[in-house]
Amino acid sequence: SMPFLRCTRDYICSPSNSISHQIILFQMATPNRFLSSLLATIICVTFLSAQEHLPRFEEIDVQHYQFSLELNDDNDIIKGTAEIKITFLKSISEFHLDLAEKKAAVKEGMTVSKVLENGKPITFRHSEEKLFIQPMDKVTTGSSRNYTIHYSGAPGDGLIIAKNKHDDRTFFGDNWPDRAHHWLPTVDHPSDKATVEFIVTAPDHYQVIANGHQFEETNLKDGTKLTHWKESVPLPTKVMVIGVARFAVQLAGDSNGTPVTSWIYPQDREAGFGDYSLAVRVLNYYTEKIGPYPYEKLANVQSKTRYGGMENAGNIFYFEGSVTGKKDHEPLIAHEIVHQWFGNSASELSWHHVWLSEGFATYLTNLYVEDQLGEEAFRERMLTEKK
Repeated sequence: SMPFLRCTRDYICSPSNSISHQIILFQMATPNRFLSSLLATIICVTFLSAQEHLPRFEEIDVQHYQFSLELNDDNDIIKGTAEIKITFLKSISEFHLDLAEKKAAVKEGMTVSKVLENGKPITFRHSEEKLFIQPMDKVTTGSSRNYTIHYSGAPGDGLIIAKNKHDDRTFFGDNWPDRAHHWLPTVDHPSDKATVEFIVTAPDHYQVIANGHQFEETNLKDGTKLTHWKESVPLPTKVMVIGVARFAVQLAGDSNGTPVTSWIYPQDREAGFGDYSLAVRVLNYYTEKIGPYPYEKLANVQSKTRYGGMENAGNIFYFEGSVTGKKDHEPLIAHEIVHQWFGNSASELSWHHVWLSEGFATYLTNLYVEDQLGEEAFRERMLTEKK
């Protein structure tokens, strides 16, 4: 069977796939009445054996990704080196990662130049948006190996390279739901979480935001800058991203030890700092109602996401128009912050249960609106969403 929620492998453990049905009790240690009743029990459904990802889920478990990326202003080609630690769950002669390949007469796609296992070249093939890798010798159940993938190309999706509303060039990861493989070799599915770090080298007029803690920012002699972010909490690929642009950055405040920052296009600095400052009280509210915030920081980022907001773990990307100077997108901010718990920390093991992520985020947003504006506002939102 397959439970519909999965946190880190150590937080909510997925039971053996040999069990045909499974129920998971998901209890939140909170004195708050609405969450005690809402989250007392979550019941999973019967696994659909036709899920394409299941065989791989039984074969490999990615432990860690390190992506070293080079960006430039001359073209949209990125140069990447992915270092990936994989634990094998059974003995296999071949496995695959998801990565869109460059095809003839098409500008977009990635070309893999070499794949290494523990530093030595190995056989691979790249087709049908899959990178098939043959381990150097027979792998044993429970063993771990390190793979290095050298690749380059222009992303057709996933990493949005485009000018923002101020005509400035930007780079924004936009992976949801399964678009990471257009620019990153991954298991591009929420069934396999891993820790991640991004080491980005880009022209030095850009700033870089990504998941986790910032470990380094160094100006190099060639007019580029190296920025290193590292996330210690396992994530699904849908929420591991980078944002590279000209930013104005402000510490909006602190919420129970978590720094809350705002990353705004410089032209929108004053309006954006005010708009995104609302995130501090939103995070205070949900930390009190749900429990400890699961990530190292909360960065709220003006971006080129195709969505109204995208709940990337620890660095939420909002659409450009969310900055108005009127503080009129508080429900959107609340919705994306709720996703840090529901959708990111507790995430779907299979896409047909995505309603759990969106359902909790939608309802808990309405509870926040009720807290701020009263019961009538809550009822209005519930009626509107029912239609």
